[in-house]
Amino acid sequence: MVSAIESTVTFWDGSHRSLDSPERLIPFGSSSVQHGTAVFEGIRCYSTSTGPALFRLEEHLTRLLESARLIGIRHDYDLERLRSAVLRATVASRLSDCYVRPGLFATAPELSIDLGRVEFTLGVEVWPIAPDAHTDASKPEGTQLTISAWDRPLPSSFPSRAKAVGTYVTSALAKTSAVDAGYDDAIQLDPLSGRVAEATVSNIFLVRDGVVRTPWLSDSILEGITRDSVLALTGELGIPTCEEPVEVADLWSADEVFLTGTASELVPVSSIDDHHYPANSPVFQAISEAYEGAATGKDFDWLNWLTPVPADTVATAR
Repeated sequence: MVSAIESTVTFWDGSHRSLDSPERLIPFGSSSVQHGTAVFEGIRCYSTSTGPALFRLEEHLTRLLESARLIGIRHDYDLERLRSAVLRATVASRLSDCYVRPGLFATAPELSIDLGRVEFTLGVEVWPIAPDAHTDASKPEGTQLTISAWDRPLPSSFPSRAKAVGTYVTSALAKTSAVDAGYDDAIQLDPLSGRVAEATVSNIFLVRDGVVRTPWLSDSILEGITRDSVLALTGELGIPTCEEPVEVADLWSADEVFLTGTASELVPVSSIDDHHYPANSPVFQAISEAYEGAATGKDFDWLNWLTPVPADTVATAR
């Protein structure tokens, strides 16, 4: 049985909708449903000693705007309007630890695939998430991966930097195949080079001889915000790090492998196909602890990654 967590609050175009409102639904004929023409973000909100705060809000919203630009979505939103709507939705949810998903969607039925004829609006949904929760790919002993037969989309077919609904079909194919084969998730390869790109919804890192490595942006990967956070934190910790081409063979010689993503945060990898990694992962543990400190405001406050959620923003949401 597959269970779903109902979102706590929904905003369309910045205005509040109750959970049972028909206006909360996207029509089946919407271009976003029929053709995958929508862009979105996933943002974590954490409890801190001074109240709830959104982690790297500006970077997420900047990427949302860039995703819309890359696939040609026309809209009337700027950074300030997006920020205001996300803050109002978060406050209205009354959750301190949550997952916030803003997106630009087509809400009217449309047969044409000409994006110039489609009107897009902003939707924001908020889901509760436990403070120590990870995705289903996270286990205490680490996640089990397989190399997928489903590659990432060709850069000439779809812009890798766009976090768009349509491109997640290949991720779903890879994920479903992996789960059916008894794994938790899959690693997808770059279609041109055959090198390691990313997992289905996560970026990948490996550690060898104390050096942290991650695939460079040229190999069809999404430029993850959590990936960027880890790169910054390794610099703060003095851990040597490099972005470079990563061959599949490099995975077999790694001492540690881990995944990064907004919802799952940092997840250790216990095995890839028949290759197993030691349970002791000192570099991963150091980075994971640093990430938790940065996300909850306990450390690295000089990075300015947290946006407080002010209580008074709820007044304009109703």
